[in-house]
Amino acid sequence: MTYRILTALLGFLLVVSPVWADGGPWNFLMQLPVNDAGITIDRPIAIAIDEENKRYYVVDAVGGTLISFDSDGKHLAAFNAGGELKQPVAMAKGLRGMLWVIERSTNQLFYVNPKEQEVRKFPLSYPDGSLIFPARLAVDSQGRLLVLDRMRGAVVRLDDNLKVEQSFVGGQGSKGFVDFKVRKDGLWALDGLAGKVYRFAEDGTSSVVALETRLEFPVSLEIDDAGQLYVLDRHAGSVAVFGPRGDFRFDFLGRGKRHGRLWYPSQLLFDWEGRLCVVDEGNNRVDIFSR
Repeated sequence: MTYRILTALLGFLLVVSPVWADGGPWNFLMQLPVNDAGITIDRPIAIAIDEENKRYYVVDAVGGTLISFDSDGKHLAAFNAGGELKQPVAMAKGLRGMLWVIERSTNQLFYVNPKEQEVRKFPLSYPDGSLIFPARLAVDSQGRLLVLDRMRGAVVRLDDNLKVEQSFVGGQGSKGFVDFKVRKDGLWALDGLAGKVYRFAEDGTSSVVALETRLEFPVSLEIDDAGQLYVLDRHAGSVAVFGPRGDFRFDFLGRGKRHGRLWYPSQLLFDWEGRLCVVDEGNNRVDIFSR
């Protein structure tokens, strides 16, 4: 009787329990660059995607290049805007194939035409003349540019003349935003040190989610279609997943240098198929995971 009960219980667990790799329902799919690509990335610090053409762009801060890959991880090109890029730290694809790039060495925003190798440079400032120190950026569905100011910890939305038309800041006790994502349901911003995620709706209203578990050093945020919050912990080398109300669900990966481990990672991003891209700065690669 005991044997039958144990057998039935084991069968039940095998049916209802998900197969998780490294503590989460994600499996390693590929890395950028692949081992036999013949190229290296000196310091990958950010990733951007081109949903229309299904391409990845990896930002190499030390090599001063934007490196593109197709959906299978095949290397396509390395681009440095005719040597103008020295320390790029973020990129977003704009309208008509143009690229927006943050250049840390001059604290400027570059508007790049890849075909013509043409670069236009813009310093950014607030209406009072104080400088914006851009760290991350995104383009929304209306083609508007949003930039994270790393000094103030605020996200600003720019008009067509690259002037600030709206600022998004945290509430009382905020420590400043460290990352943000633009989705159909609004702007989501991570206040890592305060352990909170803010959502700003298009109508101007905002809400805040307090994360149930404090992390060591949160640096990046993503949100899946179910409303789950993914937070990248740079020091722990892990990804923590929270429910829509901030309840802790699970974490996966971990600190290390082998596959399935991260060494000072810097960014999370979902691609056009819902695959999770993790920029692993310390290991000089981008790891891509699928469910």
